[in-house]
Amino acid sequence: DPCYNYTELNDTWRSINNTYNSHCDYYVSWSGWYRLFINNTSAHIPDTCVAQSSCGTGIALWIRGGYPTVTDGVVTRDVCGNWSGYAASYCCYYGSFPIKVKACPDNYYVYELVRPTDCNLAYCADTGSINTSPTTVTPVTISTGNVTHC
Repeated sequence: DPCYNYTELNDTWRSINNTYNSHCDYYVSWSGWYRLFINNTSAHIPDTCVAQSSCGTGIALWIRGGYPTVTDGVVTRDVCGNWSGYAASYCCYYGSFPIKVKACPDNYYVYELVRPTDCNLAYCADTGSINTSPTTVTPVTISTGNVTHC
């Protein structure tokens, strides 16, 4: 189970608040599953567009498609990187390439990361909260027993 068999990825430069952009994940030998930490605090890859020159890199990588629940098991999500053009911002200009994501019972996530498509791209880490509520509502059927009147 990757929830209990992962490599810690604890580079503080991956913080979403870091605007010093010199890092690159292109040359990392990615293998297996990873859990993100920032200063010993559990972190996650953002699931919304991240500003260019954040997370210690030129193009910060985030995931598109939302986070799974524990019961979803392992899911595949696209990775995107924001690039601001001359007139417009393209939140998924770089990407999208798939990674695997799993929600773990103790409220953290693990990722099967892959090499980005170019240099100046690196995975971002955020210690803020995630909306983990399911997006669908399951109707509940209430069954009533037979009532016998005397």
